[in-house]
Amino acid sequence: MKPVLLIAVNFVREQRWPILTLLLWVLLLAFLGLVTDIQRQREDLLFVFKQDAVYVLAFSVFFGGSAIYNERRSRRILGVLSKAVGRQQYLSGLVLGVTIASAVYCFTLGLTGSWTLGAAGFPISRVWFLMVCLVAACTLAGTVALMFSTFLNPFFAAGATAMVLGVPALAGQIFGARWGYVIPVWELGATVLNSSFNSPGRASWVPVLLAGAETMVFWLLSARIFAYVDIAVAVE
Repeated sequence: MKPVLLIAVNFVREQRWPILTLLLWVLLLAFLGLVTDIQRQREDLLFVFKQDAVYVLAFSVFFGGSAIYNERRSRRILGVLSKAVGRQQYLSGLVLGVTIASAVYCFTLGLTGSWTLGAAGFPISRVWFLMVCLVAACTLAGTVALMFSTFLNPFFAAGATAMVLGVPALAGQIFGARWGYVIPVWELGATVLNSSFNSPGRASWVPVLLAGAETMVFWLLSARIFAYVDIAVAVE
C-alpha cells in the first residue's frame, strides 16, 4: 500500500500547477460571493458553481490521459518499476492520484459552495452530495483515460475517452435514460448541472456506486493491457 500512496502523492505534486489553476476558479466563486448580493445573484453564483464542476471533470481526463506518457517521456517510470513496484500497483497509484487531485478540488468547491449557495437557500447537504457525484465521475473518467493512455498518446487517449463516455450519454438521450448508466459519467455530471434552487433534485446513490464498480473494472483492464506494453521504448 505504501508504494501506491507514494506514487499517488508524487502524481499530485507533479500536477500542482494545473490543480492550482483550477482552484483559481473556486476563488472566483468565493470572490463573487463577497461582492454580489447573494439573494439577487444566486442564479449567477449557481452557474459559476456548475462551470467549476465541468472544469474539474475535463481536467481529470487530462490527468489520466497524460500520466503514463509524461512518466515514459521522462524515463521516470523505469526507475519506479525497477524498485519492486508492480505495474498494477503503479496504475493503482495513478488512479489514486487522480482521485486525490479531484477530491482536493471538490472539497474546496464544496466549502465555497456551502457558503455562497447555502446563504442563498440551496441545501448544503445537496452541495456535498453533488461533490461526491463529481469525485466519482472524475475518478471514473480519469481511469478510462488512463486505460487508453497505456497504448495511446494523450491527444488520442483523450479523444478515445470522450467517445467511450459520450456514446452511453448519447444512447441515453435517444433510447432512454437507463442507457446513460452504462458508463455513468454523464449521469453524474448531469446531476450537478441539472440542480437548481427550485429543484435541487433527489440524492440517488446508484450512479455513484456504479461509477465505483466500473472504476475497478477499467483499472483491472488497464493493468491487463499495461502488462504487455514495452515501457523501455522511448516516446516522443
